[in-house]
Amino acid sequence: MSKTAGAIESDANSNVEDNHQLHYLMWFRLDLRVHDNTALAAICERANEDNAQLSAVFFLTPEQWQTHDMSLTQLDHIARTLPILAEKLNRLNIILTVQICPSFTDCIATLSALCEENNISCVMANHEYEGNEIARDEQLTKQLLETDIEFIRWHDQCILPPQSITTNDDSMYQVFTPFYKKWRHTLEVSDIQIHTAPGITNNEKVHLTSSEISANTTQDIEALCNKTVHDYQQYLQTHKSYQHIDTDKQISQARTAYPAGEAEACHRLEHFIADDINNYDVSRDVPSLHATSQLSAYLTIGAISPRLCYLQATKALGELHRNDGDNFDSSDSSDNNDINRWISELAWRDFYRHVLDYKPELIRHQAYKHETDKKINWSYDEDAFAAWCEGKTGVPLVDAAMRCLNTTGFMHNRLRMVTAMFLTKDLLIDWRLGERYFMQQLIDGDFASNNGGWQWSASTGTDSAPYFRIMNPFSQAKTHDFDGIFIKTWLPELKPIPSSILHSEDKMRKALNKNDTFANIDYPVPIVEHKLARQLAIAEFKKE
Repeated sequence: MSKTAGAIESDANSNVEDNHQLHYLMWFRLDLRVHDNTALAAICERANEDNAQLSAVFFLTPEQWQTHDMSLTQLDHIARTLPILAEKLNRLNIILTVQICPSFTDCIATLSALCEENNISCVMANHEYEGNEIARDEQLTKQLLETDIEFIRWHDQCILPPQSITTNDDSMYQVFTPFYKKWRHTLEVSDIQIHTAPGITNNEKVHLTSSEISANTTQDIEALCNKTVHDYQQYLQTHKSYQHIDTDKQISQARTAYPAGEAEACHRLEHFIADDINNYDVSRDVPSLHATSQLSAYLTIGAISPRLCYLQATKALGELHRNDGDNFDSSDSSDNNDINRWISELAWRDFYRHVLDYKPELIRHQAYKHETDKKINWSYDEDAFAAWCEGKTGVPLVDAAMRCLNTTGFMHNRLRMVTAMFLTKDLLIDWRLGERYFMQQLIDGDFASNNGGWQWSASTGTDSAPYFRIMNPFSQAKTHDFDGIFIKTWLPELKPIPSSILHSEDKMRKALNKNDTFANIDYPVPIVEHKLARQLAIAEFKKE
């Protein structure tokens, strides 16, 4: 990697005395990996070229994360990843310091002080695209410039960075399909590089001079992270959104399902490419199967590179090319549906980040389609919302999905659409409430994708579902959980009821109300009649 690619150079270092070794700083955020970390590779290369020392830092910001509704499982995933990252950085002769800074404002003051106390002349990090993060970085840039310290940021979260995929008049695409076609074409004619961070050749593993609430050994980092998770959990247990959740069980389930570290993430990618990607287009919609990549939690905290995911998928396409010879066309989405479908999911991830960059007001709870959102008489029925959150709506697929989320911190993508559309269309509850609840629970919750998904379901977002296309949660269950395996896993009280009844709202109402065989089952009748709710929702969206 050349040190001029996207970097702003200064002559700040020219004032450093010859006998004083330069000192640089890598600031990790949600990019907790060594392999293909753009900023890390760049600053390692530059440190070696300039014979500079290199340190690394990560700030735990629990108060800021509370404001952002970060889930307990996601914080725990970050906490479990940091000691592993520290070990990997040690192999590059770099020491990671983890420090508690309650808010982003504290980060600005703390990082400025770190630079002054440790004679740091250059800081590098990877871009973040949310509003508070952008404001923090802009303020820090101004503050560091006053002391001639470089602050260089690199695009790393997306496969292709925001503003790189635009229409012919340089505007943002409003619809995903043409965005995806140009995104795919751009990648096919581009040289996508994997960045390798070299070890620091002349580094004395310098320890940053920092505060008492910091750690720079693996053992101390683990202890500090564990305390942060414990304190965060104590805070959440007093929070209304967590009253019905066993947080100990949720953390335990998430730790089992998502072991920490980039090695685990890379192993999952390899396993998915080898065993499951060729059945992805069909099996991805069956929640009882574990046929998806299971990489979203790792992508969210940056434990794996999205470029690596894309390149591995295209490598699998290339192998099909060799097998199929002249009959292969990688650009034809009708062929190789499974691999192309997964690549399109990576493109959706980029798309929603590009949309956020284009419309930063989304971070302030604004709808993409403001006029549509404004005319809807959204409901704020607390009892109905609580029933949805707790998985007590009387709609089996919705309730099973919500109880799975509350127990594991994860929900299958198909079920995210079903539950979101049930909340916003059947119950006409403001999508912002559901968006926030998902962020509070999901181990893979990130603002851009979560907001995009919720506004898609609520028909207020870019390229969203047409308002009249409303998922029937009973027919969705019949299609995607035909034998009721998923439903009965999470709603064991419904095991005696045949799936043919579970998949019919009329039969469910009759069975629970009148049928002696199931009269004693402790499960509510549906809180809303889907057919009527659908008509009311359509009327609401059609009104002038």
